[in-house]
Amino acid sequence: MDSLKLKTKEEKKIYYRLMLWSFYAVAVIMKNILATKTWKIGFLTAPAAYIFEPVTFIAQDVETETRGYISAKRMIYWGFFLNLIVALACQIAIALPYASAPIIQEAFEIILGNVPRILFASLTAYLIGGTLNVKIMAKMKDKGSSSLFSRAVVSTMVGQLADNLIFASLAFLGVMEVTQIIYMAFSMTLLETIYEIIFFPLTRLYIRKFKELDME
Repeated sequence: MDSLKLKTKEEKKIYYRLMLWSFYAVAVIMKNILATKTWKIGFLTAPAAYIFEPVTFIAQDVETETRGYISAKRMIYWGFFLNLIVALACQIAIALPYASAPIIQEAFEIILGNVPRILFASLTAYLIGGTLNVKIMAKMKDKGSSSLFSRAVVSTMVGQLADNLIFASLAFLGVMEVTQIIYMAFSMTLLETIYEIIFFPLTRLYIRKFKELDME
């Protein structure tokens, strides 16, 4: 067991950074895979992917706060690249001759075979929304006039709103009324901002851990 312990500061920093990036990558991929299912609670309806949307922004906030804007942008681009790989892998898997019942193949296609429009909307929204999030957080930190809580919440709120508006417009314009698209984008941004606030103690704890390691 002693061989599994992290003995040096550098080992700890690498370990926690790998955890953060791995968690981020998994959340980004899950978000796209689960976009094919929608849920409804009361008057709210949204893709299941929205459950994981704030997770990616929290990870971006941690990376921006501890490593800076450039490193956070690399994280976003890496997530974009991983999404493309997974989308391509799914299409290859769907195209392979199937040996199971046709109904299983059909279900497989429905769940993993995102139509090009949805995939394009998701990737575009992710790229723009994520970049806005880390840029705003970095700018607010540079000015030194805001708390960590303010930086995290404001940057996430703006990034999420841009992400939701772009995704909903590209994916559903012509299928849904414009008022429905706007309502969905704003309502989901509100819920995701609340999500960010609830999990802010975890965000702060992770940031503090990184900063402590940097100071050792």
